[in-house]
Amino acid sequence: MDTARRGTPPPQVLVVEDDRDALANLRDILELDAFVVDAASSAAEALDRPSDRWSAYGAMILDRRLPDADFDEVMPRLRALAPDAELIVVTGLADLRGAIDALRGGASDYLLKPIDPDALRASLSRALERRELRLARRRSDAAFRTLVESAESVIVITRLDRSIVYFSPFAERLTGYPAGEVFGTCFHERLVDPEDRGRAEDALRRLRAGEPVRGLEGRLRRRDGSTRCLVWNARLLDDYEGMPAILSVGHDISDLKEAQQRAVQSERLAAIGQMVTGLAHESRNALQRGQSCLEMLALKVADRPEAVDLIRRAQKAQDHLHHLFEDVRSYAAPIRLEAGRFDLPSVWREAWSYLDSAARQHSATLSESVDAPITRCWLDPFRLVQVFRNILENALTSGAGPVAIEVSCSPASLEGRDALRVAIRDNGPGLNAEQVERIFEPFYTTKARGTGLGMAICRRIVEAHGGRIAVGTPGGPGAEIILTLPREPT
Repeated sequence: MDTARRGTPPPQVLVVEDDRDALANLRDILELDAFVVDAASSAAEALDRPSDRWSAYGAMILDRRLPDADFDEVMPRLRALAPDAELIVVTGLADLRGAIDALRGGASDYLLKPIDPDALRASLSRALERRELRLARRRSDAAFRTLVESAESVIVITRLDRSIVYFSPFAERLTGYPAGEVFGTCFHERLVDPEDRGRAEDALRRLRAGEPVRGLEGRLRRRDGSTRCLVWNARLLDDYEGMPAILSVGHDISDLKEAQQRAVQSERLAAIGQMVTGLAHESRNALQRGQSCLEMLALKVADRPEAVDLIRRAQKAQDHLHHLFEDVRSYAAPIRLEAGRFDLPSVWREAWSYLDSAARQHSATLSESVDAPITRCWLDPFRLVQVFRNILENALTSGAGPVAIEVSCSPASLEGRDALRVAIRDNGPGLNAEQVERIFEPFYTTKARGTGLGMAICRRIVEAHGGRIAVGTPGGPGAEIILTLPREPT
């Protein structure tokens, strides 16, 4: 074998042979082919080697009969010490049963003495090529694992029947499922959103036919029931651990889609804001003229109570129309935060102080439960007072008095960041299913008077802080609104 031309160091071979002439013959043959030979004349001598030398052996040539050990005992020990080395057994006996046992025990070949140099070279060449292929595949598998496990992508390998056989670490983190829990389960049933399963089945048919799939958008269902939007690329693997499989790589584009939606929404709101600003300006002038006329008319009919009452009602309608314009303008305007580090409980207390008159009217009480040792976080106090005031106003009008409102504050986590969770619960009748679903929709309201923009504005303000606002889990008394705000700016 010409190892020098391949630029690799000459392989080392351990020869264990008790016959001195046979040992010398083997050494000569191997050294002529540039092998480095390490010789031993007994099992004890062979086994008595430093641990760091075993990894250097590319092959071991072992005599079937040694004077100091049983072959069936020494061969497994040598295989354990040098698991990457190929093992060739030599013997002077044409023993078919011995040959079969040796090959079953992990030997690469079985040669008869006297050793034919060409047969030895051919056997050793085949054995070392198998070893090199095995090591190359191991290195390739290790590189693949390293690449896959460090990739910020969902990588899933499934059999053609959709059962999962590989689930990357990022897939575990994104979905919340440990790999061991999803192995063997159906990928489509466990992780694909039901509305997307039809397209997933179409893609599977194309993959089985050998056609790769690129740019397939779909929703991945997480353990908590939420979904993430991913773009998938997939292809058929002819052989993965001995069987065909499908490699699917998904890139999470949920944040990108949300950013795109926010950008589109911002453009729409900007257009609405420009329109409403102009409309509000012109309407304000008309409303002021109408207000002046109503005031003058009230002076002329001061002695007619019924007419005065009608004028008062018309003035209130004008005020309501003015507030409606202002609410729409505020909702459409871009939110610019003037944030700093503030104490969160002081913010909701300030909002409550502005509602003192309404609180007395509804015999309302506010109780607090603060379990967070640190309650300061990055926020715009003016904007969050607006949020808390809106939520507290809704709580005050939720039912007949006396109204009891509970505010609790505790540490939380928001997408891996430290956060504070504030829950506000009243003792009213609570929210029905439609209200829970639509509470943050613009212009949705259950009040006789109102624009339906209050909670929509709250949501925009909280999300501008990088936080989340949601309705609490049903089951307790009244309605619960939960704010989760990051401690640090996003």
